[in-house]
This record gives sequence, structure tokens and C-alpha cells, in this order.
Amino acid sequence: MSAPVIPLDPQARATKPRRRYRGLVIVLLAVLVSAVFWLFWFSSVFVVRDVRVIGVTGSPAAKVLTSAAVPLGVPMAQLDADGSTSRIMLLPWVDSVEVRRGWPSEVILAVVPRIAIAIQLGTGRGVDSSGVAFDAPEPLAKNLPAIDADGVGLVAAVTVWQSLPAPLLAKVVGVSASTRDDVELNLKSGAKVRWGSAEQGELKAQVLAALLQRRAGVYDVSAPELPTTQQEKAG
Repeated sequence: MSAPVIPLDPQARATKPRRRYRGLVIVLLAVLVSAVFWLFWFSSVFVVRDVRVIGVTGSPAAKVLTSAAVPLGVPMAQLDADGSTSRIMLLPWVDSVEVRRGWPSEVILAVVPRIAIAIQLGTGRGVDSSGVAFDAPEPLAKNLPAIDADGVGLVAAVTVWQSLPAPLLAKVVGVSASTRDDVELNLKSGAKVRWGSAEQGELKAQVLAALLQRRAGVYDVSAPELPTTQQEKAG
């Protein structure tokens, strides 16, 4: 007597093609990912062919290119952007930089340079708006004011300088400070202004404007509620 034939479960028959289909999809995806990885990391399709600097031109731009040391021909995906950024930031006149990938083959070095608003007396270095002294890549403008200060004194002097109203600023040729509390202004007339700290700048400017109606060698507005003058001159 023969054994009875057990019919196959229709659901089991349908499961096998689905499993084969899923397996095929997985294989195809793996091949696609590998191809993309190879395309971006090892092929010659997406490699660095050009490096461009924006934010500065001329000699400064050339210095940035040299410092970045971006090798041509390297795959864009393998670009050492952090290394280039670190090298560029060693340039003392660079405030910030961003190394960008300009697909498919360009690297862009976006530089923000420090802008000199004054010259540090005794060194000839530029001083930017945050009170940082730096060696400029090109000759500084000749009409910049001179600041005789360093460290915290330099920061205080720059802060005061930037807070001065235009009419007063036009009378100032230099600033000095050794601490944050002893800023002095040198006027075109040869007189000095003891400004003190950067606090109460607006009030000090108003008081000084009134004091300048009197001819003196020294104007002291460090305590604006009790201003004084010294070496007053007749007439």
C-alpha cells in the first residue's frame, strides 16, 4: 500500500520566490553601495582639479593657497578639510576660514581676514576690532590711529576707540592703555584725555565735548560725574 501524497502548502510555495527576490535586492543594493563608495573614494571621476580662494585676493590669496596645501588629484571624499583649515589658521591675519567641497572637482577656501582698524605702536602690527594684534600680509593704511597698548589694555583701548562718536573720533590720533581702566586718548591738538575704563562711554563723550570748549593740556573724564582739567591755557 503506497503512502498518501501530502499536498504542498500554497503559502509555502509563494514564500520561496519572495525570499529569492529579497536576496536578489540585498545583493543589488550591496553592489550599488560598493559602486558608489568606489566612485567617490577611489575613482578619478570626483577628484580635486581646482582650488579657489574667496575673501582675499592677490598676495594674501596666494599665501592661503600655499598654507592650505590641498593636493590636486586626490578624491574629493578624501579631502583633509580639517588639516587645511588648521594650516590656514596659522596665518596670523586670518580670522576664520571654511574649506568647502564644490562638487564635482573644486575646493573653495572661504577666508575672513582680520581688518586693521589701528596700528599697534612700537610693533607696526595691525589691530582688529576685537583687540587682536596681527602681522598683516600687506602694508597697512597710513591714516590708521596708533594704539600704545597690549593684552587687556589693547582690548580696552580698541573698545573705547570704537565707541567714540564721529565728531570726537575726528580729533583723536592715538590711544594708550596699560590696563582696562586707564585708557587715554591723544588729541590732534596735543592734549590728552584720561578716559579710564570703557564704561559710561556715552556720558564721557558728552562731558568731554563740553570740556573741550576750554583749552587745556589734560582732560579727565574717567569719573564723568566729577570731570577735571589740568594745564589750562588762557584764551
